[in-house]
Amino acid sequence: MHDESGESVAKNGSSGLALAGKVLSTGERLVLVIVGILLFIAALVLAWRALGALLVLATAPKATVVTLSAGFLDLVLSILMIAEIIYTVSLSVRGMVLSPRPFLIVGLIAVIRRVLVTTIQEVQPHVRGSAPIGRTTLDLAVLAFVVMAFVAALYILRGSEET
Repeated sequence: MHDESGESVAKNGSSGLALAGKVLSTGERLVLVIVGILLFIAALVLAWRALGALLVLATAPKATVVTLSAGFLDLVLSILMIAEIIYTVSLSVRGMVLSPRPFLIVGLIAVIRRVLVTTIQEVQPHVRGSAPIGRTTLDLAVLAFVVMAFVAALYILRGSEET
């Protein structure tokens, strides 16, 4: 079939699809850049808060050191998670092939954060929302299994990347 200009309709359709693909690809990259910038700002805000938490921790009485340390570690681990996510976003923006390693590292950091929170709740039974000791032990056992699974996956991945 031909349109009024004599060009094939199929040819115009394929050029329209190519244009749509370019527009969507550009839009995707724009969204990824915006997300990366927002994540970077969030990491800076958390770093600022971590610095404040560290200063408070340095002058805190002994009775509050455990709780304040947990809060500080939570902030630092959150920053590490965000940094890994930013790395993944930057790979996407540059059009590089994504690797499962950053996702495994983010998952591992998230599980470690959860272990810290659960352990702090165990040490301080007066904290609201703390689970009974049996439940906490089960939670920690499951989290330990998840940590081992993430570490095993990272080890296997490292072995496959070396070959």
